[in-house]
Amino acid sequence: MPLVSSTALLRKARAEGYCIPAFNVHTLEMLQAVTEAAEELNSPVILQSTTGTVKHLGAEYIAAAARTAAELSAVPIVLHLDHCSDFGIIARCVRAGYTSVMIDASMHPFEENVRQTSKVVELA
Repeated sequence: MPLVSSTALLRKARAEGYCIPAFNVHTLEMLQAVTEAAEELNSPVILQSTTGTVKHLGAEYIAAAARTAAELSAVPIVLHLDHCSDFGIIARCVRAGYTSVMIDASMHPFEENVRQTSKVVELA
Protein backbone atom coordinates (compact mmCIF):
# COMPACT_ATOMS: atom_id res chain seq x y z
CA MET A 1 0.00 0.00 0.00
CA PRO A 2 1.23 3.57 -0.46
CA LEU A 3 2.35 5.83 2.37
CA VAL A 4 -0.68 7.25 4.15
CA SER A 5 -1.61 10.44 5.95
CA SER A 6 -1.57 10.35 9.72
CA THR A 7 -4.87 12.23 10.06
CA ALA A 8 -7.27 9.38 9.29
CA LEU A 9 -5.13 6.83 11.15
CA LEU A 10 -4.98 8.93 14.30
CA ARG A 11 -8.70 9.69 14.23
CA LYS A 12 -9.50 5.98 13.94
CA ALA A 13 -7.05 5.14 16.75
CA ARG A 14 -8.60 7.76 19.02
CA ALA A 15 -12.13 6.56 18.28
CA GLU A 16 -11.20 2.93 18.91
CA GLY A 17 -8.94 3.56 21.92
CA TYR A 18 -5.51 2.47 20.73
CA CYS A 19 -2.25 4.19 19.94
CA ILE A 20 -0.05 4.27 16.87
CA PRO A 21 3.66 4.13 17.66
CA ALA A 22 6.03 6.65 16.12
CA PHE A 23 9.74 5.90 15.81
CA ASN A 24 12.57 8.15 14.74
CA VAL A 25 14.52 6.24 12.12
CA HIS A 26 18.02 7.42 11.29
CA THR A 27 19.21 4.61 9.00
CA LEU A 28 17.80 2.20 6.44
CA GLU A 29 18.34 -0.63 8.91
CA MET A 30 16.25 1.15 11.55
CA LEU A 31 13.50 1.82 9.01
CA GLN A 32 13.47 -1.85 8.03
CA ALA A 33 13.41 -3.05 11.63
CA VAL A 34 10.53 -0.76 12.58
CA THR A 35 8.44 -1.73 9.56
CA GLU A 36 9.15 -5.45 10.06
CA ALA A 37 8.04 -5.18 13.70
CA ALA A 38 4.90 -3.30 12.66
CA GLU A 39 4.14 -6.07 10.17
CA GLU A 40 4.73 -8.77 12.77
CA LEU A 41 2.39 -7.02 15.22
CA ASN A 42 -0.11 -6.03 12.51
CA SER A 43 0.13 -2.43 13.72
CA PRO A 44 0.11 0.81 11.76
CA VAL A 45 3.27 2.81 12.35
CA ILE A 46 4.63 6.33 11.98
CA LEU A 47 8.18 6.54 10.67
CA GLN A 48 9.69 9.83 11.80
CA SER A 49 12.82 11.64 10.78
CA THR A 50 14.48 14.61 12.38
CA THR A 51 15.94 17.65 10.69
CA GLY A 52 19.40 16.23 11.32
CA THR A 53 18.54 12.94 9.65
CA VAL A 54 17.10 14.75 6.63
CA LYS A 55 20.26 16.85 6.35
CA HIS A 56 22.41 13.72 6.61
CA LEU A 57 20.52 11.20 4.44
CA GLY A 58 18.37 13.46 2.27
CA ALA A 59 14.59 13.69 2.17
CA GLU A 60 14.45 11.95 -1.18
CA TYR A 61 16.36 8.88 0.05
CA ILE A 62 14.28 8.62 3.22
CA ALA A 63 11.01 9.00 1.31
CA ALA A 64 12.06 6.42 -1.29
CA ALA A 65 12.93 3.88 1.41
CA ALA A 66 9.68 4.57 3.28
CA ARG A 67 7.65 4.25 0.06
CA THR A 68 9.28 0.89 -0.63
CA ALA A 69 8.56 -0.29 2.92
CA ALA A 70 4.92 0.84 2.60
CA GLU A 71 4.46 -0.85 -0.77
CA LEU A 72 5.78 -4.13 0.67
CA SER A 73 3.69 -3.84 3.82
CA ALA A 74 0.14 -4.82 4.65
CA VAL A 75 -0.01 -2.28 7.50
CA PRO A 76 -0.48 1.48 7.05
CA ILE A 77 2.77 3.48 7.24
CA VAL A 78 3.09 7.24 7.70
CA LEU A 79 6.28 9.20 6.96
CA HIS A 80 6.58 12.20 9.30
CA LEU A 81 9.09 15.03 9.65
CA ASP A 82 9.21 15.81 13.36
CA HIS A 83 9.72 19.24 14.98
CA CYS A 84 11.35 21.15 12.12
CA SER A 85 11.89 24.90 12.23
CA ASP A 86 13.40 25.21 8.73
CA PHE A 87 10.80 25.95 6.04
CA GLY A 88 13.20 24.88 3.27
CA ILE A 89 13.59 21.42 4.79
CA ILE A 90 9.84 21.13 5.31
CA ALA A 91 9.23 22.02 1.65
CA ARG A 92 11.84 19.51 0.53
CA CYS A 93 10.19 16.76 2.60
CA VAL A 94 6.70 17.56 1.32
CA ARG A 95 7.97 17.49 -2.27
CA ALA A 96 9.80 14.20 -1.62
CA GLY A 97 6.58 12.53 -0.47
CA TYR A 98 6.39 12.87 3.31
CA THR A 99 2.78 12.44 4.36
CA SER A 100 3.11 14.48 7.55
CA VAL A 101 5.28 17.40 8.67
CA MET A 102 5.48 19.36 11.92
CA ILE A 103 6.57 22.98 11.89
CA ASP A 104 8.15 24.03 15.17
CA ALA A 105 7.86 27.79 15.48
CA SER A 106 7.47 27.71 19.26
CA MET A 107 10.45 29.99 19.76
CA HIS A 108 8.57 32.85 18.06
CA PRO A 109 5.75 35.06 19.34
CA PHE A 110 2.26 33.66 18.78
CA GLU A 111 1.50 35.75 15.68
CA GLU A 112 4.74 34.66 13.96
CA ASN A 113 4.10 31.05 14.94
CA VAL A 114 0.66 31.24 13.30
CA ARG A 115 2.13 32.90 10.18
CA GLN A 116 4.78 30.18 9.75
CA THR A 117 2.29 27.39 10.45
CA SER A 118 -0.13 28.85 7.88
CA LYS A 119 2.68 28.94 5.32
CA VAL A 120 3.37 25.24 5.88
CA VAL A 121 -0.35 24.37 5.67
CA GLU A 122 -0.56 26.24 2.36
CA LEU A 123 2.47 24.34 1.03
CA ALA A 124 1.15 20.96 2.14
